[in-house]
Amino acid sequence: MLGTPALAQEAATSNWSKGDHSSLRLIAGATAPSGKQRVGVEIVMAPGYKTYWRSPGDFGVPPVFDWSGSTNIGGLDVRWPAPERFQDSAGYSIGYVGEVVIPVSVQPVDPAKPVMLVLKLDYAVCEKICVPATGETRLWLEPGVTSVTSPRLESFEARVPVPVKLGPHKEKPSVIEAKLDDEVVDPGLRLVLQVPPDGKVEDVFIEGPGMWSFGKSRLSQQADGSLVAQIRINERPKGAAGPIPFIFTLRGTPKSVETRLELDIPVAKP
Repeated sequence: MLGTPALAQEAATSNWSKGDHSSLRLIAGATAPSGKQRVGVEIVMAPGYKTYWRSPGDFGVPPVFDWSGSTNIGGLDVRWPAPERFQDSAGYSIGYVGEVVIPVSVQPVDPAKPVMLVLKLDYAVCEKICVPATGETRLWLEPGVTSVTSPRLESFEARVPVPVKLGPHKEKPSVIEAKLDDEVVDPGLRLVLQVPPDGKVEDVFIEGPGMWSFGKSRLSQQADGSLVAQIRINERPKGAAGPIPFIFTLRGTPKSVETRLELDIPVAKP
């Protein structure tokens, strides 16, 4: 008789670093086939509190990661789950409500040796006002650990937008066209989006180099089945012109996606 396979055990976690309105810890996943270590930065907040994405919107503070105390680290790739947008009297902010796990891929210098991951995270949690928070924690990662499971990390890894190129994609939302919008008085961008038959685009987030700021997207369904998103440019860096790299994140189903492309931006009118 064939033996019954051993059930995968829950992956390792660090101790909680507790603050007034939030707690922070590291959770491990199975080692990837590439040898990279999969880790999640888990933040759990008090009811009604939120924290911010890498681009926090009109106000807020993005998390700042300090891994300098770690050993056997050759590189780190922080991978952000698709965020959501919040509105209050000051405008819009972008982030996560209640809880988030931010996946991180860790490349060891020597994949055959353990990694000591040490994190100091400066971030903010907000209800009606923002409160600065600092968490410090550490996690020992053995090499080549594949017989573990980490449902918490895996559920947030599934929310990380997948990269797609400009153009149609049958099974995912996609950006078909992106250009300056000359149909509105205020400067803005106009995106043509394609959405799968059973899919949906809930929001569009745009990032540019420097002090670019964008308004909430105005979505309108077209007769041909496409979706048009019009987004106001609230602020742009002084003198920004020419080919400018942007990141477009579409939050939606069946999968959130991320498209990187350059747009030719003319000099701003005086």
